[in-house]
Amino acid sequence: MYSNNQWGNICHRVDTCALSGAAAFVAGIPGAEILVNGPLWCYFYALRNLEHARYDMGERFHDCQPDNNAIVYGTEKFLTETLQRLLERESKPSLLLVESSCSLSLIGDDLAGIVRKMNLTHPFVTMDCGGLVGGFAEGYVKAALAVIDKFAKERLAGVQEDEPKERAVNLLGLTDFYYNGVADTKEICRLLKKAGYKINTVPGAGSSLEELTELGAAQLNIVCNEELGLKIAQHLEKCFGIPYVAAGLPYGIKGTQAWLEQINLALPCENMQAVRQEAEELTEFLTAKGNDYRGLWGSIWFDKIVLAAPGTQALCMAQAVRDEWADMGELVVICQHDVKHSRCTAADKILLTGKDAEEIEELLQNEEDLLIMGSCSEASTLRRRGTRFLSCTIAYPAAEEVLLTAVPFVGLRGAAHMLQKLWNVYIRSVIDKQVHK
Repeated sequence: MYSNNQWGNICHRVDTCALSGAAAFVAGIPGAEILVNGPLWCYFYALRNLEHARYDMGERFHDCQPDNNAIVYGTEKFLTETLQRLLERESKPSLLLVESSCSLSLIGDDLAGIVRKMNLTHPFVTMDCGGLVGGFAEGYVKAALAVIDKFAKERLAGVQEDEPKERAVNLLGLTDFYYNGVADTKEICRLLKKAGYKINTVPGAGSSLEELTELGAAQLNIVCNEELGLKIAQHLEKCFGIPYVAAGLPYGIKGTQAWLEQINLALPCENMQAVRQEAEELTEFLTAKGNDYRGLWGSIWFDKIVLAAPGTQALCMAQAVRDEWADMGELVVICQHDVKHSRCTAADKILLTGKDAEEIEELLQNEEDLLIMGSCSEASTLRRRGTRFLSCTIAYPAAEEVLLTAVPFVGLRGAAHMLQKLWNVYIRSVIDKQVHK
């Protein structure tokens, strides 16, 4: 559980439970489905969070609906009945995750034994997870390790002694269920391919179960979101000797080039110049556009920016905000997760949700005339208090913004997109000040 009894504050405002995180990893495997062994409120809580990113989650996310007597007599009856209904369908999942909620985990049912009795003809994995063992990231990691150990371990252990593919990389810690996650994954893959790397697998973000058995064919693991991917990379290195680099996320033009240089040091590529050329062309374009806008509106300036997001995203984006995208008086970063390998030097102050809850509450209570780069949680808190502020949505929950297009925040394409967003926020603020003079 979170420190200082902050479960409600964390899970309802800035994070979700481990059950959601585990489901998110498996939902990132094409054709996979999830069966929740837990009460309906747990099921709908997780479903509501997951379907923001994948509208079809209701077709892949099931619940066995145990009644109150299950606390005494167990959940085998309910699990068996639900599994039987799933078996009777014509379509079969590529993988089935059966997971218990935090409350049902206390019963101690043998999920693996119950599922084995059903003689399923498709792959499955079972696990207990829920709010008692942390948030989204903890559940994601636990599910990832369970899937890897069950379905990829034999190959990785050397049953098939294939040589690693030249310049092949695995991308660890990416997910469709971070805000704009699908578009960001595509841009990261595009940049790496352009530089000359081969994308071997992207666990939990598009790779099939069959592709995950090829994890050992990579020469390098690239950790993107550290809170999701670092423990997976350490596990793969310890057990199977695959090295990793904790590269973070590539925001901005300079940030993208620095990100690629980290990877290039660990595993040299053959076409870095192609990315440099694209970066140079984009820089020239954005400089020309920026000069035009500055002539009309002045330079982008915010007295204070508060940036709140998942740990790696928050710190990496903060660096690009200060180095490339805007000028500001102060930059405060609120991280949903602790990040050990951050290279962020841009923030004036870094706060951690849960640990620094009181300071964050005070920050959102007393500040005026600031830009919130975060979720609708921070924005709604300020709005209820009548605070004057600007907002730019970069994280879930995102109830106050519609996202229909697949335009990334990361990489070179993302650099133009984010600069566009910040220019538009700034221009609206200038107009608003002129109107209210």
